[in-house]
Amino acid sequence: MTNFSRLSVSNCVCAVLLVLAGCGPKDGKKEYEQGKEAYELRDLPKAAKLFEESLACAPENVDRLMYLARVKLDLGELPAAKDLVGRAALLAEDDVDVRMLSAQIAWHMKDYAAAAAIFTALAEDNQLEPGIRSQAYAGLGVVETTCDNYHLARIAYLRAIRLDRRNAAAWYHLGFLYRDSFAYLEAALEQFEIYVRLEEEASPRVQKIQKTTIPELKEQIAHAATERPGVAKRNSAASSAALAKAEGEMKKGLFKAARQSYQTALDADPLSYPAALGLARAWEKTDSSKAFDYYRTACTLNPSAVKTFITTGALAVKLGYQSQAVEIYSRAVAASPMSYDAIDGLIRALRKVGGDKNRAAAQAYQLYRESITKPRK
Repeated sequence: MTNFSRLSVSNCVCAVLLVLAGCGPKDGKKEYEQGKEAYELRDLPKAAKLFEESLACAPENVDRLMYLARVKLDLGELPAAKDLVGRAALLAEDDVDVRMLSAQIAWHMKDYAAAAAIFTALAEDNQLEPGIRSQAYAGLGVVETTCDNYHLARIAYLRAIRLDRRNAAAWYHLGFLYRDSFAYLEAALEQFEIYVRLEEEASPRVQKIQKTTIPELKEQIAHAATERPGVAKRNSAASSAALAKAEGEMKKGLFKAARQSYQTALDADPLSYPAALGLARAWEKTDSSKAFDYYRTACTLNPSAVKTFITTGALAVKLGYQSQAVEIYSRAVAASPMSYDAIDGLIRALRKVGGDKNRAAAQAYQLYRESITKPRK
């Protein structure tokens, strides 16, 4: 938080206020500094008392208003926090810190429309520094998550990260969004691992992610793999041999024989992504529906295979499975947030499914796409 000294009243008026407040010749600076120390130590009641004493000596000091507003927010005294930041806004209407805190307080008071409006205005202000805009986008993401607008929340976090890849909060919240709202466990794990690497201080939040959240995700992912039928009897050697045979048959155009060989490879190793992908391609020659099922299996076995997701999404659209296409392309975006093909596919699928919420999400993805300068596939 940047500190500014903004005393705009005349010496005469100040003197009257000081007398009325019982401050005498005091300027409240000592209490202000002590209040900051107490705030750093999280002694909130003491910090509140000191900031109140300091503010009584300088009622129009924006810094003191802001500090006391933060303390009141942390204490859960929301109306008082709102009043204080409102007073600060009257004195410094365009101050970024004041606007950011106003949005945070609005969110805590469940005035989500006001919070979103403030965060959006800050995020879209090209005159502001990228780091500040990134913080605003992250704040907007939290608001959209609270309102169950998961696609809009993801876009906000992705835009925050594009503006400042060291915005740890954006990675943190995106991780929870992927875990709790989208159920993309591998993508969630990736966000949390990046978050931990970015945070230099081993705070309780970082330690919880590192010692609890990440191990739990890894365990869930491993458990999901072991639950696939036949995994306990995996035979990688037999699968590799059948896979080599199938690939040779595909080159010769022997699609029926290739299907049988790919199936043998997948039966021998139910976790073989190449076997599932080969089987999907072999079936695509004669039966799109069966091919789609195996493409879905391949996507499950390799969540980072963006091209496979894009192929599967296109096939879903062709078969009329529009809702499934949304899910598939959405996972592709999770794997590669800057892939034009993934984003474009998701936009088309959302528009085909229709509905106000999906159309709004499609428009937001379109704007996000336009903000990307170099596509990655």
